[in-house]
Amino acid sequence: MRFWDSLDPRARLLIILLATIACVSVPRGELRPFAMFAVAIVALLLTSRSLDWVHLLTRCAASSPFILLAGLLLLFQYGIDQQGRPEGLVPVTGILAKGYAAAVLLAFLASTTPLAQILWAMRKLGAPESLNMILAMMFRYTSLLSEEWSKLQRARDSRTVRPLGGLALANVYGRQLGTLLVRSWDRADRIHASMLSRGFHGAWPVREQSRWRGRDTVALLLIPAIFAAIRFF
Repeated sequence: MRFWDSLDPRARLLIILLATIACVSVPRGELRPFAMFAVAIVALLLTSRSLDWVHLLTRCAASSPFILLAGLLLLFQYGIDQQGRPEGLVPVTGILAKGYAAAVLLAFLASTTPLAQILWAMRKLGAPESLNMILAMMFRYTSLLSEEWSKLQRARDSRTVRPLGGLALANVYGRQLGTLLVRSWDRADRIHASMLSRGFHGAWPVREQSRWRGRDTVALLLIPAIFAAIRFF
């Protein structure tokens, strides 16, 4: 087990939160810190043995459209200089660097720490219980929607004799979305009833609750200090 995997979930959550704040608080137009941030983030990733690099890259790719859209919208706010180049290249590059740094850090936390432990850490750190419940239900019902959509997709493919296109395909997808809503609503009711019958009281169960140790304190002081030093010095 490597260093990151042995840390308390509360320490992991606080480290990622503070490191993310340090990355996104860089003033607009300043790009020099991001090279050092990249080195620090890669070094942090290498401290975990349980990290799935394919899963990490998939998460980052999923967030790319939103990050690129934010950069594109910012680029439209600037004009063109005398040489015909966009004036907002430096600020847009900074926005993209901040977005991907935050995406990598958050994906790293999600890839190495189970959701139940993250919710437990948030609860211990005093996060609102309603926020914990919303995140838990979003995670549970997102997988439900994905499963129901896969069933509808298989059913549609098995009953489709010829390929569809154009308006016919759009009509089929519209009906499929409506069916997905109805089926997911009914199944969500059944899942909620089964959770209540098994004693669910609003807290996501965690089998092992770790204890805060000296290494957690050292990591919480050292790693954010490195990111803060890059940010300010």
